[in-house]
Amino acid sequence: MPLKGYGIWKGIPTKWDGTAKPGHGHITFSDNNSSRLDAAVNIESKSSDSRLVYWVIRDLQPISAAFTQSLQSLSRGFHSQQGTATSGSLGLDFLRLNLFRPQDGVLLSHNAPGTNRNILDYLDPILNQAVTQKAEIYLFGEPYTDKTGIHDIHMNQGNSGQWRRDNGIFQDGGIILSFPDGHWEGIFLAFAVQTYKTDHQGMPMGDTFAQLLSGGKQPGGEDEQEPKPIVDGDVKIEAALVNPYGPDQQPTKGEGETVYLLNRSLKTVDLGGWRIENGTGQSQLLKAVVLAGQSKKGVAVPGVALSNKGGTISLKDGSGRLMHQVRYSREQAQREGALVYFSQK
Repeated sequence: MPLKGYGIWKGIPTKWDGTAKPGHGHITFSDNNSSRLDAAVNIESKSSDSRLVYWVIRDLQPISAAFTQSLQSLSRGFHSQQGTATSGSLGLDFLRLNLFRPQDGVLLSHNAPGTNRNILDYLDPILNQAVTQKAEIYLFGEPYTDKTGIHDIHMNQGNSGQWRRDNGIFQDGGIILSFPDGHWEGIFLAFAVQTYKTDHQGMPMGDTFAQLLSGGKQPGGEDEQEPKPIVDGDVKIEAALVNPYGPDQQPTKGEGETVYLLNRSLKTVDLGGWRIENGTGQSQLLKAVVLAGQSKKGVAVPGVALSNKGGTISLKDGSGRLMHQVRYSREQAQREGALVYFSQK
């Protein structure tokens, strides 16, 4: 049975506490009727595999301008949603709306040692920024029975066992943020035990996200035209800060130009001797850079100028073999102090 009362709650976030309760972080937000509403955000699963899958879209509007315009027209408060996109519903569906690809997700724990391996390492910066800048927030999920808040802010299909009863399509949870500078960001969560394919009722089909993102089968067969990666490899360029605040290598605040590397495998990878290059051939040698499995790390690149007019960033191993390459546009580089995220093909 699908969720009861699924919808969108529009408001203004006033506080984010990632460890408010066991298993959940909590967003305090307001709307036109109440100044203290609550949103429960899962930071772990109750399943034997407690990991979550995380996707972020740092610039949502170019992907779906009509969708963001429809959200913007909503008044602050709760809005029920039912049906599919073709029937006018604004409900989310991770597997049918093509906002992101399942294999671009990152498997994260809530208690892994070190940084950049825990879900809060990813959620805290974005949600704290949303609170500070008084962004508008759109929370997708099911309201509490007493209407004081919302939960199930995660994928709500592909479940097995006791959660199978919650399966349905176009009823996935999520967090979308509209910032004062005009850009939109999206945060989407699923459980590692959910499947990345479902039938027309949202019932599970095939492999789980854990299998997909831990080196298991990749989506796409002979009937699916999935783009091929430039080269195979476990380490990818996830994002880059190409336009810091102020001068690129002497920023007025925050980091200088930085490239963020993501290890998608479960194995630790030693990147000593690898290089990051730009399109003009400038390179930065990586020294003593080790990436644990399923972790990411930012690498400062003072020797590589990342043009604000658009460009190419390449990652090469110690033998000079091209391991990954990404491109970004002038438009993507214009927002000062914001990361440019790259699709993990």
